[in-house]
Amino acid sequence: MTTFDDYKLRRIFKSVGTSRNVVNELITLMFLAELVDPGPEVWIVSPWISDVPLLDNRAGSFNAVNPGWGRREIRLSDVAVQLMLGGNRLIIVTRPDEHNKIFLHRLEDAVAETDLTTALEVIVRDKLHTKGILTRRGLLLGSMNLTYNGLELNDEVVEYDIDPANLADARLAFGGYRDGKK
Repeated sequence: MTTFDDYKLRRIFKSVGTSRNVVNELITLMFLAELVDPGPEVWIVSPWISDVPLLDNRAGSFNAVNPGWGRREIRLSDVAVQLMLGGNRLIIVTRPDEHNKIFLHRLEDAVAETDLTTALEVIVRDKLHTKGILTRRGLLLGSMNLTYNGLELNDEVVEYDIDPANLADARLAFGGYRDGKK
């Protein structure tokens, strides 16, 4: 008999031709779960990060989440602001790369406009190579950066984990970035 424990971890091998949509849909569902029922914090750990499209709202499918988004692709910065408006604290860990600064400046400007500066924490680490998204409900961990190439082009392997013990371990490990221990 299959039990809940049989489904705590899923490994996905992604390439341009296989499983690309599976990973994109998983990321969409992870963020939607937080938008609908916010947890205390969301961690995005990605050495390289871009303002990638996360939700396709061209048909108005996500208007209930934020009617102000309109019918367009909703980017990471839009989702990030909405997460913070909903009560999430957002922690982004990335490298001090010029590429990342474009996204970070866009996000910081949007956060300042909505008076959410205390809900955003950006941590910069020179040697960062870890990649993951951690929410209250799940952890996506693997080789994929949160960039166009990571989501659409590169061959990647990621694991999605919902085991509470593993989520707690990831929170402690990611917290080490905040404490300067990583």
